[in-house]
Amino acid sequence: MADTTKKDSTNDIPMFDIGEAINLASIIHEKALETAAMPDVAKGCGYANPTSTPFYRRIAAARLFKLIGSPKPELTTLAKDYLKPDTDGAKQAALTQSIMGIKTYADIVNLNVGKKINADLLANKLEKDDSLSISKSCAKTCAAVFLSSIKFAGFILPDGTIAIPNGINSTETTAPPVVSLPTKSPKPDEIEGDDESQVQTLFLDSKRKRKITIKAPFTVTKDELERIRAWLGFQLIIEETNLNPDQQ
Repeated sequence: MADTTKKDSTNDIPMFDIGEAINLASIIHEKALETAAMPDVAKGCGYANPTSTPFYRRIAAARLFKLIGSPKPELTTLAKDYLKPDTDGAKQAALTQSIMGIKTYADIVNLNVGKKINADLLANKLEKDDSLSISKSCAKTCAAVFLSSIKFAGFILPDGTIAIPNGINSTETTAPPVVSLPTKSPKPDEIEGDDESQVQTLFLDSKRKRKITIKAPFTVTKDELERIRAWLGFQLIIEETNLNPDQQ
């Protein structure tokens, strides 16, 4: 019975990938349609009217990726940075911000840094997301669009795992993650708090030999806490063991 209430389309996440959204924004800019009425924009982009499903969903995607505004399809700063970058990192930065500017996308990326994503499992997750309330077929489309978008934006490494690119050209396929393991662990006395941060140590065993020390802000949001948890899960090598921590 619940399936009958689910939608076959959504405006909450894109149903066309970022490549299509960029192409639409480029056409709008090249044909000087940024301040035109939507019927004229649709015709200029090759569609019969603004209610045409392919056009409407492309427009919706471009807005979700923050490439064009509303109600007029004026190009945003992100779109201009991608189409006409004035610095070496502007193009990649625009792509990264467009992807991470969609909360659902950012949540999926942050929870899967260093991992591979299975399209079917992602579609299942999206279908079960009550905030989206979308049908199975819509979820499959949205999952495919997500994967296509992050690939276009340089979030997928050659081995298929996800990383958040940082200031590189999107044509490069070796995008590094934003976070990385330090080459040398700092000494305890090198880690000091300041006016905006604190230092905390967690001892993992009773002998106080195994520990984790962090320098962090005094407060974090719930979203930031989830990102920290996901980051730790990526950075630490998890060993399966039945030993008590004091026995290790």
